[in-house]
Order: sequence, then structure tokens, then C-alpha cells
Amino acid sequence: MNPAAPPDACPLLLAEDDPTLSLTIREFLEARGYHVHSVDRCAKAIDILDRHTIHVALVDKKLPDGEGTSISEYIIAKGIKTKMILMTAYGANQKITEYIQKGAFDFLEKPFDLEKLTRRIENANRLYQLEYSHDAQTYYEKTAHRIIGESPEMKRIGQIIRHVAPTHTSVLIEGETGTGKELIARNIHLESRRSSKQFISVNCASIPETLFESEFFGYERGAFTGAYREKPGFFEMANYGSLHLDEIGEMPLEFQAKLLRVLEEGSFIKLGGTKEIGVDVRIIASTNKHLKTEVQSRRFREDLYFRLAVFTIRVPPLRERREDIPLLADHIWQDLNLKMGQKIKPPPFSFEELKSQPWSGNVRELRNHLEKTLIYLNMGQAPPSPAELTNGPTRPPAILPLDAHVRHYVLEVLTHFNGNKTRTADALGMSLSTLKRKLQRWGILVEKTVNPGD
Repeated sequence: MNPAAPPDACPLLLAEDDPTLSLTIREFLEARGYHVHSVDRCAKAIDILDRHTIHVALVDKKLPDGEGTSISEYIIAKGIKTKMILMTAYGANQKITEYIQKGAFDFLEKPFDLEKLTRRIENANRLYQLEYSHDAQTYYEKTAHRIIGESPEMKRIGQIIRHVAPTHTSVLIEGETGTGKELIARNIHLESRRSSKQFISVNCASIPETLFESEFFGYERGAFTGAYREKPGFFEMANYGSLHLDEIGEMPLEFQAKLLRVLEEGSFIKLGGTKEIGVDVRIIASTNKHLKTEVQSRRFREDLYFRLAVFTIRVPPLRERREDIPLLADHIWQDLNLKMGQKIKPPPFSFEELKSQPWSGNVRELRNHLEKTLIYLNMGQAPPSPAELTNGPTRPPAILPLDAHVRHYVLEVLTHFNGNKTRTADALGMSLSTLKRKLQRWGILVEKTVNPGD
């Protein structure tokens, strides 16, 4: 038995009406650990596909009740991932070639060597496994980045995403800081036909003005001092996928013209290069500014605005969808417990108390407060209430030992840097190892939870 193909690792369907050939193929494959469903009719093959998970189907082109190609048509129509190998005694005629182009994985001309058949099955199964892995990853991505909210506003956004995602249309997402604009952009990508390709998110506000061209277009080796190797830019990295331009309103006017050219012509030239590089990239832009006002103030190009804002989505602030706060808080609390290795359930406050707060920083501020609360509880201290967080303390602080004040200050700085220990240690003027020892001594387990961009 071939250890590379353990039993049931690759369930097969064999549709062959020649009893002798069918038995020969079946015994050969079963001896190598494959589980084979053997049939002699198209109808029976379709029944097997309906009732079992089949990785690879070996189908004779001519069966007593119809063309074997009808089985592949059924596979495609139903969206089944089974990879089909046609077996034919009629040669690779034009019809078979055309059919393979429509979705059949491979074909074998009779008579064929059984070892060759095995290699074809292994190739087909490898592709099946890759596609299955991609589907599992896509499901995880959609689950991890799902939009939380039952308010009419968020339901409307969900409907918009479902309609606009499958298109190539550029989308502009507008909303206050912390409302989840990148989450919306990522969902548009995950629901699109580009979901198997890269989603590149770029915060335009974080790029120095002199580096926009090299960051977006990349550069050739020797293009400037220090360019010791070729470097791809964001457009090349996102080819066939989606490029999210966060805080697009911060992009310099000079580079806006160059960006517009790429969007219009679908190509660019690297720094230090001489040839045009074609790209197929979907642009999703987001901003916390009102771009129409920026256009009127001549801080943003009107032609680029109309190129980006083919479809505009406005993400409402948290104060306009307070009914979503309990759902968001519960989701964030569970996520923080998981990431920080805690089991503190439920949170030590009422959802009504959370709903009554202004949350000017929106979901990001809510998450910040919940993370701070969890760390306080882990330290054995009473956390600040939502009212204290948003309105300031209403009573004088209690007299605490010096070490408690140190813990409190370290916690504040750690929270400010979203759990980034390296940046916290730098800000506090201590080594990273010293900070880690203090956190360990205090029993504080923190993971970095930085979300790039918005």
C-alpha cells in the first residue's frame, strides 16, 4: 500500500461501463489506499456526487445513458469542487479540448498506463486540497472580520457590500475615526471575486510625502542611493487583488495626479525602470474627511474624487447606532479574553451603561476601554467605569502604594500603544526585558492588538 495515499484520503468516483476495465482500475487504486465508488451510468455517478464528498472523478466519455461530459457539467452547475478526469478512446478531439477549457481537470486516452493514471489523480487531488484549504481560509477570514451590528444602518451597509463587492467598481468609504472603515473595505474584498488574491491596506497618512512614488510603484535596483535590490510597490503586490487606500485625503496633490494615471491606464513605471507594468487592481479608498469639501477647498483633485467615489459608503458613528453597542461589546470582550488568555465573563458593567456613553472614538475607543478593563481585573483592581473613562474621575483618587501607581502608569502607557511592549518600553525609558519582567511579576498577560489604519 502506498503510504502517500492512506485509505479515504482521496475518495474517488469511477464511472466506467466496461466491467473488466472498471474492476482492473478499482482493484489497482484500492490496493494503493484509495476509496473508490464504482458506477456504470451517468445517473448513478450524479447520485454518488450528491451523497458523498468526492475529490476526483474518473469518467468514461461515453456511458450507456449519456455523455460522460454531462457529469462534469453537473459538477460545474452545482459548484462542486470535484476534479474530473475524462477517459476516452476517441482521442483529444476539439470537443474534449473545449470542454476541458470549461472546467474538466484532465483527460486520458485509452488505453493508458495505470501508474500514469495514479499521477493524474494525485495532481487533481492536490488541486482539490488547495481549493478546499482556500475555502477554509476564506471562511475563517469572513468569520474573523465579520461586521457586528443589527441596526438599520449596519444592515444597509451589509446589503450594499453584497451588491457592490462582486463588481470591479471603485468604492469610497467615509466615516469618523474608529468606526471600522478598514473592516468594511476588507469585507468588500472577501465578498468579491478577488478574495483569493491579496488585500493590501495602506495608511496614506503614515507615508512621508517624498516616499509615495517608491512605496506605491516600487523601484529597480540602483534607482537611487541605497536601492541595493529591486522592490515591488503596493500596486504590484496587490495585482489581481484589492488595494485599500486608507486616509486617502492625506495623499499629496502631486501624487494624486500619478495615482489617477494608474487608475485610468492600468499601468505604471517603477522608479529607475523603463518599461510599463500592467496591473489589475481594485481600489477601495477610505477617509475620515468629507472629500467633497476637500475638493472645493482644492486640497483634493476633483477628477480623482470622481474616479474613486464611483460608489460611496458612509459608516455611521457609534452614537448613531447605540443598539449595536451591546453586540459589539460582547464580541470584543470575548475576543480580548481569548487573545489575553483570560476567562473573565461577563464584563463587570451593564450594556445599558455602555450605551449611555458618547464614545467619540467610536469602536476603537470602546475596544480600548474593554481591554483596559480586562487588564485591571487581571491585576486585581477595580477598573474605571465607562463614565469615568469618557467624563473623567468624579472622586479623588485613592491613596495607593507606590508600586500600584507604577503599575497604573505602565498600564496607561501600554494601553496608549495598543499593547505594543516595544514602544511602551521605549516611552518609559526602560529595556524591553525589564518591562516584560514587571508585567510577569504583576501577572499581566498582554498581546499586541494593533489594527493598522482604521
